[in-house]
Amino acid sequence: MSRLPTFPSAHFDEFDEDPHGEDPKRQESGDKMKRLALDLVGRWYWIVLGLVLGYLGASYYLSKAPKQYSATTTLLVKQQTSSVMARDQVDEIDLRTQEAMNTVAERIRRLDLMERVASREDVRSLPGLIPPVVDWRPDWMKEKVDESSATPEQSVVPPPAALGGLISRWTTVSIRRMTRLMDVAVTHPVPEVSKALADAIADEYLKEVAAARTTGRSNSIDLLGKGMDEAREGLQAARGALATYARTLQVQQALDAKEIEVTGLQRKYLRRHPKMITANGELERLKENFLGEFEVARKSPSDRVYWDSVSDTLPDREASPAEYLRTARQLLISRANVLQSETDSLNKVYETMIAQQKEASVNQESEESSTEISSAARVPGFSSAPMARKVHTSGIAGGLAGGLLIALLLVRLDNKYHTVAQIVSDTGETVLAAVSDIRPHHLAAAEKQYLKRHPDAAKNEDFHENWDERIIFRPGVSSTSYAEMYRVLRASVTLLGEEARRKITLFSSALPGEGKTSTSTNYALAAAGQGRKTLLIDLDLRKPSVHKMFGMQREQENGGITECLAGIAPFEKVIIRNTGQENFHLILSGRRAPNPGELLDTGRLKAILARACQEYDVVVLDTAPLLAVPDTRIVAPLAHNVCLVARAEYTPKGAVRRVLDVLREDGTTLSGIVFNGFKEKRRLIGENYSYGYYRTSRYGRAYRYGYGSYGSYGADDEDEKDLPKRGNRRKRR
Repeated sequence: MSRLPTFPSAHFDEFDEDPHGEDPKRQESGDKMKRLALDLVGRWYWIVLGLVLGYLGASYYLSKAPKQYSATTTLLVKQQTSSVMARDQVDEIDLRTQEAMNTVAERIRRLDLMERVASREDVRSLPGLIPPVVDWRPDWMKEKVDESSATPEQSVVPPPAALGGLISRWTTVSIRRMTRLMDVAVTHPVPEVSKALADAIADEYLKEVAAARTTGRSNSIDLLGKGMDEAREGLQAARGALATYARTLQVQQALDAKEIEVTGLQRKYLRRHPKMITANGELERLKENFLGEFEVARKSPSDRVYWDSVSDTLPDREASPAEYLRTARQLLISRANVLQSETDSLNKVYETMIAQQKEASVNQESEESSTEISSAARVPGFSSAPMARKVHTSGIAGGLAGGLLIALLLVRLDNKYHTVAQIVSDTGETVLAAVSDIRPHHLAAAEKQYLKRHPDAAKNEDFHENWDERIIFRPGVSSTSYAEMYRVLRASVTLLGEEARRKITLFSSALPGEGKTSTSTNYALAAAGQGRKTLLIDLDLRKPSVHKMFGMQREQENGGITECLAGIAPFEKVIIRNTGQENFHLILSGRRAPNPGELLDTGRLKAILARACQEYDVVVLDTAPLLAVPDTRIVAPLAHNVCLVARAEYTPKGAVRRVLDVLREDGTTLSGIVFNGFKEKRRLIGENYSYGYYRTSRYGRAYRYGYGSYGSYGADDEDEKDLPKRGNRRKRR
């Protein structure tokens, strides 16, 4: 359906750049990060709460955690080597290397060593060896628990295996950088216990090293001798197997050379040429010779095991002689290469073992290493843990991370728009105006002050008494900042293009309850207040609300837009001209239409709008929600300005995106978005481009229909809502 022919949209003035002709580009990554940072700052209270909880948690931990004392015994790991050894041989086993020192440290940490320490009587008899269980409950909670149910302190020393595990957890073994000194530190709530355990661990390790030296080690020369015998036997077997293939490999090489020669002759001579006949005969003879040698080598007992394992891969010689020859050559070459590689490897191993045997025979009496105590442990005079500064820092850092995580999660889960900047960043569309949440008591106070200053105005108040409290352009209220917001909307729509060619302005929303009716009504009154003849048409045929705004009956004597569309009533008869506002006329919805979609989808609506454009300067259409019913999609192509009303903290982001997609699919250009009902907060000033800070109420809660639950929009059970309310400003809707 095309737009009205009376007002072609091809011509725009020099100020109309039509920025909505195509989708705007998304914000750059830097803008997105800035938006994320602003959203996180907007939830600063979670971050502060995390910081406070982190600090309080750290303080509580310090008040409950027992003090820990650390005692350290230092060991010196020395290196001794025989003077007959070469320098490069010493470096291979030098305990000054990090790997060797780490090996010694791991040997000290062994659980069997800790169990031997736990088995000593002097250790098991230490007072306070088993620390009491820490009760992390607060004091007020412990007082409410009966003493009989309290957990008794653990005083029985466990068996060596369990105690060894505890000692292992208390023990830390570290290596001092660029030295051969090793610190064995034990941390325990009792200072004397930590000293005794550190000395006992060092003493047990020194006894283990001494026992290893006195009992002797396995004879390395014997081990090397056994290894040399095994390597020698393997080397002989590999060489023997390789020798059986010597003749077969020679025939294989001759066969390869003859095949290359025959290939060269084929390029020069025909198949029956004497040279080709001779060459092919020699080639066949070499093949037969190779197969004979191959069968002899395959059946040799020196490598019979291998050929038995691969016999299944050989094809039948009688059935496929060519395939049999190709497979045999491949297996022979592969086996020969394996045997040659194995022979080289075993030969290197054998030579290495000979050199090691000579080395071991020279140095068999040398002592590799020894360990001694460099400094014994002392009873610590001050606690090593917990460190208050470190615990507080960790608690604050953890609380900050937790608060940021919660704030980030809330930002991620937030599916509503809160500021103009958010909706602009997410949709890329222009926001025509931002209308804050209207506080009825603000309007009542302004109206009261106006009546005090203008007592005569009370005589005309009866006409506006039934107007809804959301209508801003009435005596005593039209000078408030709320009215200025709608005047901004009026100015924004005016700047969309030449007024004479953009008369019809349509207001809709994604879902019910976003304030499209109050927005269209106030916009129409704002336009009329500027001296322009304005007509407001209620085209929400399923659930009309314009008549409620003005306290009128839905079904008028002369009918409404439904009767006009159906051809029952003429256009000039359904217009309500006595509205109490100069230059402002109304057309209500009229009787309930049984088929609104079909009623709108006619040429009659186009004719009505063309007639309205001839008689009025501004035509305002209040239509149904776009996602609830398809009616607005039929009307939108006939409007010059299509405005989407989105309610702050109510409209889901997905619903707005879906509306934009629907309009884009229909080829309808969205003029802009009216951001309605936002609650201005100090931390968001500038985000909504508003006039300042307003302490607003929770207006709009009664209009919060769930997204997706609009299937019954305009159903018959809501007919009772069509009746006007008297004294709307007395009782909040």
